[in-house]
Amino acid sequence: MLFSSGVSTRPAVDFQQLHQSLVKPSSFASHLLYSPLPSSPLPSSSSRSLSTVALFKSKTKAVPKKAPPPKPKVEDGIFGTSGGIGFTKQNELFVGRVAMIGFAASLLGEAVTGKGILSQLNLETGIPIYEAEPLLLFFILFTLLGAIGALGDRGRFVDEESTGLDKAVIPPGKSFRATLGLPEGGPLFGFTKANELFVGRLAQLGIAFSLIGEVITGKGALAQLNIETGIPINEIEPLVLFNVLFFFIAALNPGTGKFVTDEGED
Repeated sequence: MLFSSGVSTRPAVDFQQLHQSLVKPSSFASHLLYSPLPSSPLPSSSSRSLSTVALFKSKTKAVPKKAPPPKPKVEDGIFGTSGGIGFTKQNELFVGRVAMIGFAASLLGEAVTGKGILSQLNLETGIPIYEAEPLLLFFILFTLLGAIGALGDRGRFVDEESTGLDKAVIPPGKSFRATLGLPEGGPLFGFTKANELFVGRLAQLGIAFSLIGEVITGKGALAQLNIETGIPINEIEPLVLFNVLFFFIAALNPGTGKFVTDEGED
């Protein structure tokens, strides 16, 4: 019969299977969505080292230059001279030593003979100063200027360094001074060259004024002080003998230290 119920020729669609296929992802999609990214191994510290680079570097401070050592100052004389004629403290020290020996010898000679320096040299005395010998006047003027440092006293005194322990012990087999505990090459009285220079200036002043007084009065240095002269040595005043010995020893015994100038050491 034409209108009878019949079986459709189209295949039946399984809706349940279709729903599951839509909901369940495919293996490719699931591999794409859920597979973790390949993790690359981090480089080890031994294989690769990281270095830090500073963008701003601190400025290095310049090393300050050392100032040159100060040179010894030049000391001017009383009239502004400063060794203009080549006269330094070392030269003045030599002149002072000669003056000390001369002054001590003149005192001893006057005490024994009763005559002053000029009388011992047979020069005229007891006259006005302007009538004295020109050479004598020049010597007096030179001695006075040297005594007050007017000829130029360039230089500065520098003391010696203190001795060490090796010099404090007395070595065996040395001189007589070493056996007494005295320094072998140094001074006996602890004199420095600065002290010696001062004593030399005093001797120069003593010679100059004794000569001026003898030219005018005709008396020597001791006679001007009313000290007895023309007597044996054992009867001379102790103070006179002390001065003679003092000037002799100070002139012959070298002092410690040295004089330096701006051009170097003297």
